Amino acid sequence: MRILDRYVLMEFVRSFLIALAVLAVVFFIADYLRGVWDADVTPFILFKYGAFQLPMIICQMVPPAAMLATSVTLSSLNRKNELTAIHASGIGLGHVSLLIFGAIFISCCLTLVTYDRVVPPLAKRRTAFYWRVIKNRPDFTVDIKTSKIWYRSKNYIYNLRVYDASTSTIHGIGIYFFDNSFRLVQHVEAQTARYDEKKSEWELHDGMLTIFPEGQSFPLSKHFGDKRLMLPETPKDFIEIEHQVETLRLKELLTFIHRNKEAGLKTNAYEVDFHSRIAISFIPLIMGLLAIPYSVRPKRQGGLGKDLAICLGWIFSYWLLFSLCISLGRSGAVTPWMSVWAPCALFFCAAIVLVLKGRTA
Repeated sequence: MRILDRYVLMEFVRSFLIALAVLAVVFFIADYLRGVWDADVTPFILFKYGAFQLPMIICQMVPPAAMLATSVTLSSLNRKNELTAIHASGIGLGHVSLLIFGAIFISCCLTLVTYDRVVPPLAKRRTAFYWRVIKNRPDFTVDIKTSKIWYRSKNYIYNLRVYDASTSTIHGIGIYFFDNSFRLVQHVEAQTARYDEKKSEWELHDGMLTIFPEGQSFPLSKHFGDKRLMLPETPKDFIEIEHQVETLRLKELLTFIHRNKEAGLKTNAYEVDFHSRIAISFIPLIMGLLAIPYSVRPKRQGGLGKDLAICLGWIFSYWLLFSLCISLGRSGAVTPWMSVWAPCALFFCAAIVLVLKGRTA
């Protein structure tokens, strides 16, 4: 690698790491530590809870950090007349940009790996910490597998196939009842379970009731068509299942989506989440491309401050549009893949137009 290439890469990597660190710290303080004044926990516990989310925060800050680092690097080279010297030596802006985009592409790949390998297990630990430490519910456990959902609360263990939050209906349920010494007392299985808000009961259909009498060797089983149960859990308690999707890796999430589709449930929110994880990982390439036209302008058209202000304007506009499209995708107004990739395509086209316009100017 030539000295010039190393110099450009070092300048970019340094700016990128500084921008990423500053953005991650600011976002962490603003979004997580603000709960110190509202939550009935110590600041240390809340800080520890928020720390589980740090890898996701860093991943989300990679796109703006890439754009700011690209702008700072090219603007710095331009202000010091180093770009002019580079041109005079026969090396064009395209070569310098390729070096920067090579570094951004590596960060994109690392972001995708982090989203798939690091964020899900930490999200699971964060949920356990929230319920057992902050909410003081050591008995609570929820775990989503590719084939089943396990939910434990006090002396009950629920085994769900799929849960439809929109209709408060469970498709495929098994309930294990334990006594205070955690001995299995009763087991209920049913094809469907629907919550009756008026009577505050669960209506189970087409199932099997098995009782394990104390002192007897064999359980007693009986099939039922309809059965009503008073359970401590309501649909509001099972909403936590919706939040546990972030604990799934991309492959597991795709399996989870297919399983819910086979059950006839809407999977818009899950599909949006799947596409957004991939899109966010590669948005830095678009952000870096957008920064180029403003960073190599003649110095008389503005300094670094103006360049950074323009970049921040683009970042704010992108996240505003991206968030709006995500909401439309989750609601079903547009298809999930379009809600995620349409903003990416729009801003990519805008970046190409600006780059070509800058070349002809």
